[in-house]
Amino acid sequence: MKSQVARWMIALAAGAGCWSFCGDRLVRAQGPDTLLMVVNAGNTSAAKMDIALARKLLLGEEQTWRNGTKVVVVLGPPGTADRATVLKKVCGMSEALFTRYEMQAVFNGQPAASIRPAPTDKAVKDQVKANPGAIGFIHKGGVDPTVQAVLELP
Repeated sequence: MKSQVARWMIALAAGAGCWSFCGDRLVRAQGPDTLLMVVNAGNTSAAKMDIALARKLLLGEEQTWRNGTKVVVVLGPPGTADRATVLKKVCGMSEALFTRYEMQAVFNGQPAASIRPAPTDKAVKDQVKANPGAIGFIHKGGVDPTVQAVLELP
């Protein structure tokens, strides 16, 4: 009896592992294309962008570019998949942790990022194009000459 239960448990664990592995592959195959960090086409200060600097910009730890232009972060509204992806891949945070971080920074008198919501890639591009210090995140297929891609999210 115990060996039969053990076999069932092993079979169940193996099935769950296969389903999880295959399910993950299916989600990635059907998911949206890669997200890129974009800046204003004239922003030369973002030329050496890396994930560490992107994190500082999103968290408000860096609020100006080297040329003194104020950084403005353009993100999808809370609860959107793209915003969750950006927060996870750049900051290593969920929406709840990011919100808590922002509230704590404000409460402690620390700087917080200037974040503007934009619900679509076009809205992100429009805000980035109009603001020399803006950064945003759009899908690779949405990049055009009006913005400059500086970082591909891992």
